[in-house]
Amino acid sequence: MTSSVDELEVLAREAACGPEQGLSSAELHGATMGIGVVGADYFELQDLVDLLGTEALSDAERVARFVNEALDALYAEDMSFTLLLPDDEAPQAERLESLAGWCQSFLAGLVAGLSRRGISTLDELPEEVREIVADFAAIAQLDTEDEEEASDEEDFMHLEEYVKVGTLLIMSLVNDAGDDTEE
Repeated sequence: MTSSVDELEVLAREAACGPEQGLSSAELHGATMGIGVVGADYFELQDLVDLLGTEALSDAERVARFVNEALDALYAEDMSFTLLLPDDEAPQAERLESLAGWCQSFLAGLVAGLSRRGISTLDELPEEVREIVADFAAIAQLDTEDEEEASDEEDFMHLEEYVKVGTLLIMSLVNDAGDDTEE
C-alpha cells in the first residue's frame, strides 16, 4: 500500500536534513524519482546518497523508508503517482520554485540511474525521452522571481501535470528501450 502525499511529505522531511542544509522535500523526491524511473532493479540507495550528500540526509533508516514509499507510489499500477510539491495554498512562486527544483533533481537522479544501468548518453534512449528531458531542463531554469511566470495557476497546473506524465513516460520508454537491448 502506498502512502498518501501528506505521509510521503512527512517521510521526506524526516529523511532530508531540510532546506537549511540545501535540500527540500521536492528535491529529495525528484532525485529519488529520477533514479527510480530507470527501474527498480537499478536503484541503489548509495547512488542517492552520493548524489545528494550525506550532510543533506538524515539517518539511513529514514532515507530508506522514504525511498521505499516513494518508489511504491511511482511503480503503483493505479497510476496514483504524484509530485511531492507544496500544496495549493502555498504562494505560487514557492510552488514554481519547488517544481523547478524537483525537475533539476530529477534530471540529476536520472543521470545517476542511467549510469548505474550502463547508459552513458541520452543518445542511447528514444527521441521522446530526450525531448522530455529537454523540457524538464527548461522547467528547472524557470525564473521564479518573474511575476508573470509565477502568477498563473492554470499554467502551473499544466506544467505540474506535464512533469508527472513525462516522468511516467520516461520510465516506460527507458524500460522498453532496456528490454530491446537485452534481447
